[in-house]
Amino acid sequence: MKLQSLTIGLLCSGLGLIAVSCNKDDAASPTTPQAGATAANFTVGEGDLQLETGVLADGRIKCTYEAFTQAIFADAATTGVAPSPCAPTAFNTALAPYVTELNRATLAERQNYSLLSQLSQLYTYVDPATPYFGADGSLTDFAAKTKRSLESFWNMPNEVTLHGQHVNSLQNREAIAAVYRNFSTASEQAAYANADFIIANYVLPSTVFKTSPLLALDGFATTGLTTRTGKVVGDLIVIGDGLVQVMNEAGVNKQVTFAGILGHEWAHQIQFNNYEAWYGPRVNTAEQTRMTELEADLLSSYYLTHKRGATYNWKSSAEFFKLFFNIGDCSFISEGHHGTPNQRMAASRLGWIIAQETMPMGHILTAQETHDLFIASLQSIIDNKIDSSAAMANLKTPQLKAVFGKIVEREREVKSILTGQLNSTAIENL
Repeated sequence: MKLQSLTIGLLCSGLGLIAVSCNKDDAASPTTPQAGATAANFTVGEGDLQLETGVLADGRIKCTYEAFTQAIFADAATTGVAPSPCAPTAFNTALAPYVTELNRATLAERQNYSLLSQLSQLYTYVDPATPYFGADGSLTDFAAKTKRSLESFWNMPNEVTLHGQHVNSLQNREAIAAVYRNFSTASEQAAYANADFIIANYVLPSTVFKTSPLLALDGFATTGLTTRTGKVVGDLIVIGDGLVQVMNEAGVNKQVTFAGILGHEWAHQIQFNNYEAWYGPRVNTAEQTRMTELEADLLSSYYLTHKRGATYNWKSSAEFFKLFFNIGDCSFISEGHHGTPNQRMAASRLGWIIAQETMPMGHILTAQETHDLFIASLQSIIDNKIDSSAAMANLKTPQLKAVFGKIVEREREVKSILTGQLNSTAIENL
């Protein structure tokens, strides 16, 4: 049974996760919410421009401009999940020029950031247009090919919708009006009036908002949402142009980046399909979020490096993971804690090992089988809660026991990634 109305994201420009700790279900934002916040909902914009996110399940949004910039440079917390080696992240370094640009913007622009970022993301839920990917559409064919590959690999045909997020949506009158029709009480006439006002007064005069990747920085998976107008948003994955752009500017190929992000978010859709059976009732804790994120890292790595998946070699994949997992954070107490970069790289290495050691070569394990191997590895290697013989005994088939035996043979290698004994170059060259 699917867990309804659940969203898991990488980053947010207004909703989901921002860099290190600001997340959509977080009741403990690093800043005081803007006017309109309540215990259940968080509203952005004032007067006629107000948007209410309570129309979405668990719609508490506290990602203001202040939360964004503070989260980028936040210190590591030391409670919640047991801390492990962690350092300032390269992804934040790549974002820094754009954050600096926003810091240098006018006070009015900074105040408008929260509204515009939320408009940008909410439009991805209701965008009726034929999707395209990359600001210039250059990734559209690749996105369609990778989506078909994932559907076949995980046996999920026609289940997931894939949308892009684009900065230029904020100059689209129809887009902004659609958000107000679906996520506020505005009439159609008022929705278009809001759109015209925002474009003329907030977007076009700005030196930041017409091009900044911060306004298309989302990557998330969601299922079971319904808007105020009754529009049902099914299994949806959104990948923002800005996220791909920043990763590419940091040196990772755009196609590898897109396939990696899509593979990770697709793993979340697998988790949605199996949530109660795999994890039990949902609780918003750092530990549970870390577990689901680490499993998504393993599942995506398994797909990316499998001979019948994306077919990338370990070095190409690790170059992506190195930057992508720097979105992993040091906020061990945060409900949105993804796991540290070392933990996430170790989980991805486990996915690669499973892809290499599954016999006969090229055989694709089911999602359930891969999950069973993840749990065995998590308990015995990553968290060191049980020994490998006990984890082996919990596996049900000779095939899974054989694969896990190969994982155990590489336990020292995986733990050297966990503890930071191997630098990034050594990891890429494993």
